[in-house]
Amino acid sequence: MTIRTLISVVEQHIAGLPGLIAALVGRVTDGVAVARVAYTNDVQEEISLEQLGNYAADLIQANNRLCQSASPDQEADYLLAGTSGLRVVIKAFPKSPYFVLFLTRSHTDLKAISERVKAILIDGKPLLPPVQDTTTSTTQALVSYARRYAPDPNFVAMRLSLKTGLDRNRLEKGTLTRQELRILYKRQWPIFWAESGCLLPCRFE
Repeated sequence: MTIRTLISVVEQHIAGLPGLIAALVGRVTDGVAVARVAYTNDVQEEISLEQLGNYAADLIQANNRLCQSASPDQEADYLLAGTSGLRVVIKAFPKSPYFVLFLTRSHTDLKAISERVKAILIDGKPLLPPVQDTTTSTTQALVSYARRYAPDPNFVAMRLSLKTGLDRNRLEKGTLTRQELRILYKRQWPIFWAESGCLLPCRFE
């Protein structure tokens, strides 16, 4: 008997879709792919799958903040982006910190993409990894986001430590308490990001 895995579910539902370049299932908190499939040999020339996962997570979180500013109980669960040649379709798993992402050619039928994404959401949900501690993952997501977008990524942890009074090593390891995370996010993070003009990636209550 064949054991189903998250990757096998993705492979099953992307098979035969014209113009598909890659598909992945990732975590919203940090963009890490828990299952990914490169469907063509030129995917590395198109875009890094790791960068794609980070981009998707940042986009979902930024859109969640926008939705929740209007209605606290709303979340962004579907996003469409791309260029004249490529399309990125992102759909979040319901009540779960995971998403499905398809990278396709722009001519790929959107209805066919939606049907396959829906199938992965249904068949893949029971196979998702357990949800990790949100305090640790949120801290790591904030620091990771800073390293990707800050003007001086090599000194991010040092600057955050100086601005918040939090231990640098604990910042890097993501071992903050909820109160310390609140300090990082609410008091100092907006000041830090004002220097670079970036949007905050997460919402923390």
